[in-house]
Amino acid sequence: MSRKLSEVTSALFDSQDVDAKELDDVLNDEQSAQTWHRYSVARAAMKNELDSSVELDISQRVSAAIENETSNVIKPGFGQSKSQNKAASKWFQPLAKVAVAASVAVVAVMTVQVYQQPVTADGVSAEPALLTNPIGGREPVSLNHVEPMSQVSDQQRRRQVQSYLIDHQQQLMLQQKESDEKKEQELNKGN
Repeated sequence: MSRKLSEVTSALFDSQDVDAKELDDVLNDEQSAQTWHRYSVARAAMKNELDSSVELDISQRVSAAIENETSNVIKPGFGQSKSQNKAASKWFQPLAKVAVAASVAVVAVMTVQVYQQPVTADGVSAEPALLTNPIGGREPVSLNHVEPMSQVSDQQRRRQVQSYLIDHQQQLMLQQKESDEKKEQELNKGN
């Protein structure tokens, strides 16, 4: 099909105006008619308007393409005889299993290493700077350890509250230091 007929077919499909001569050329050309049919079937399928009466028989074209292909059949085996093949497969199968197991082990180790130590593009660890365990060996606040009020003296409660305040202050200082370092890095990148 010529380029001109292809453009006319496309224009007709897009509901554009064409000359009567160009329309006759498209209707008289067998290849243009087949193209028009394929386009209309594709459009109907995309709009979910495809009738069940439309027959799409491609079996002849597929069988012709299969006949035209060259037959390059590779026969399994390693040697000339069955005994050589059998001996080779006795060695090959265990080696293949070991290779697969080794590959899986390498992938597992590499994955664990990557996920345990995330690093940013700058080479700095992406781990948070916040400490999750309190400083000084005290129990975390979320621990449900309750002592009766009569056994805890006011002085012990004051020390405990003071230690929590000190821990909180240290956490804030670490956060501030980290944000200052990030700002400094961003300024250095800009220069």
